[in-house]
Amino acid sequence: MYLVIFAGISVLLFRIPLKSLKSGWIPISLFLLFTFISNLLFQHGKIVYSVGPVTITKEGLTLASIRTMRVFFMIAGAKILTATTPVESLVDGMGKILRPFEKFGIPVSDFISTMALTMKTLPRLKDHIGEIYREKKKEGKIRGFWDKAKLISIIMMPLFVKSIQSPESFFEQNNVRGDIKGSSHGH
Repeated sequence: MYLVIFAGISVLLFRIPLKSLKSGWIPISLFLLFTFISNLLFQHGKIVYSVGPVTITKEGLTLASIRTMRVFFMIAGAKILTATTPVESLVDGMGKILRPFEKFGIPVSDFISTMALTMKTLPRLKDHIGEIYREKKKEGKIRGFWDKAKLISIIMMPLFVKSIQSPESFFEQNNVRGDIKGSSHGH
């Protein structure tokens, strides 16, 4: 069953432009690797391999493979959906699907508004953060993993604080650009 789903998703992924597929590949791969390893270890069953405190079991391999494939299917499905469908259509579709929950007092319209705002602004935010990061890297101040992590935290922390304090103004284009540049140049 998983093989059939994997084949179907693979065919759909090959129809998406390579640029869109490459976007976010490293964090997705790291997340899938973490999912696999965290499900592989510490499972009871028939031991396949053991070195010191690390024991890999047949059951652990099976569980890790199944759970990692499920996560991959969800991520690939989201990638296919966002690469082939306009944001407005996705938001409208989610609104139609979730509208019945309004009868139970769930604020669906608020959720849909937030989702629309997020989906529209995240690509712009990513571009601005990338621009600042590339500027700092060109200046030669970034050497090694810890410098990269420090720069990202310097850029991201003021953004998180601003998004919590004032979500509406946070997503305005001028505020996003000003906050990122101000926080990165000030440190």
